Amino acid sequence: MFATYILGPIFTLLPRRWRERVFQTTASRTARAATISGIIEAVLALFGLAVWYSIYVAMAANTAAHSGATVPDEYANRAGVFAYVLFWLNPITWMVAYFGLEGVARSLAALTSGEVYGTLPLCAVDYVVRRVKKHGTKPELPLVADEIAAGDATCDMKIASCRNKPDWEYPFTIRYAGAYFQVVANMHLAAGARPYVYSLRRLPAGEVARGLKEYDPEDILRAAQPAEAVGK
Repeated sequence: MFATYILGPIFTLLPRRWRERVFQTTASRTARAATISGIIEAVLALFGLAVWYSIYVAMAANTAAHSGATVPDEYANRAGVFAYVLFWLNPITWMVAYFGLEGVARSLAALTSGEVYGTLPLCAVDYVVRRVKKHGTKPELPLVADEIAAGDATCDMKIASCRNKPDWEYPFTIRYAGAYFQVVANMHLAAGARPYVYSLRRLPAGEVARGLKEYDPEDILRAAQPAEAVGK
């Protein structure tokens, strides 16, 4: 009950992606929390609008008092209407009124269809963050089998891959073509279809092996394939 009716109305203000990380409960409880959240938001906005109106009137009266200008009686009503119109054209009024309408909409959506929507400012922040991350993330290279090449003075074999192999660090050992090879170095190239290059040497006698596995250059392709349905 505490999570649903106390914390829930706060967490339902968050975008879905954020909310699911910190507020995990049933869909019906989330909808109830969002209904309460929307009602509270609308009531607070209405209260805020009343407070802002009183502040605005006091500011307008203070400005008029210090201006020294006198308004003829026949124009007094027009001046009041003009000030009222300016109040509704003020950006602060629009902002407070928006949150009131948003609260009503969020509450009705949760009450009638069970849909839970976060508040627009936080959803906008989430959208910007996701766009920035997506823009800054390099697209993955096409999947291709590993390429095996002869070694040099520092190693016996080199393996180039299109994907990083986090476990392939010294003394990680593989078995390939009936022989055992140990990773001794790795590097990342700036370009190419296989930018991750690993240097391996034949496992010396008495050397400790770690992570021993049977290696196949096409392992990376099989790992990316979806598992077939059971019984197919």
